[in-house]
Amino acid sequence: MHRPGDQIPDDNTLLRDIARGDQRAFAVLFDRHWKVLYNKAVNLLEDPDAAQDVVQDCFISLWEKSAHQHIENVGGYLYQSVRYASFMHLRSGAISQKHIDHINHRAVELSTSTEQEFDARELQAVLDQSMDRLPEKCREIFYLSRFELLPNKKIAEQLQISPKTVENQITKALRILRLSVNKLVSVVLLTDLF
Repeated sequence: MHRPGDQIPDDNTLLRDIARGDQRAFAVLFDRHWKVLYNKAVNLLEDPDAAQDVVQDCFISLWEKSAHQHIENVGGYLYQSVRYASFMHLRSGAISQKHIDHINHRAVELSTSTEQEFDARELQAVLDQSMDRLPEKCREIFYLSRFELLPNKKIAEQLQISPKTVENQITKALRILRLSVNKLVSVVLLTDLF
């Protein structure tokens, strides 16, 4: 670990130190990323206590995985982990009715060309259902790629399959998810027309 006057190590150096059990390196990494991740979780959950729990759980998971998993972009990994954990928290129903009601009133812009709005939770529900319907291997590969941020080569090694199979499965998952989103968009647009 660094001493006063030393250059502060980058995330990858800190992660290597964390993999060796260095708690000071973990504290530096935690301090470096905590605020941004917490703000993201609060924005998604609208619940400071739940946001704090989600972020802490993601850092604990990073600590546990650091010794046996290669993470190329620590900041991106943590951001995606918090985002995914927040959506899972919402999906599990582990949120108060007050917050559900508030989230139901929040909408996101669908596209600048149509200027249509729809319920963000409805979109997330559609995506979650579509993810659940993916074939098991396809879902696992897609999760490792998009939520664990593993490169295709690493996924192939981990699952003992070819990189081409990984690429094909990710393409398949994206196609299925895109179709689901397109169906939702069509329903929203048709509803607005009539």
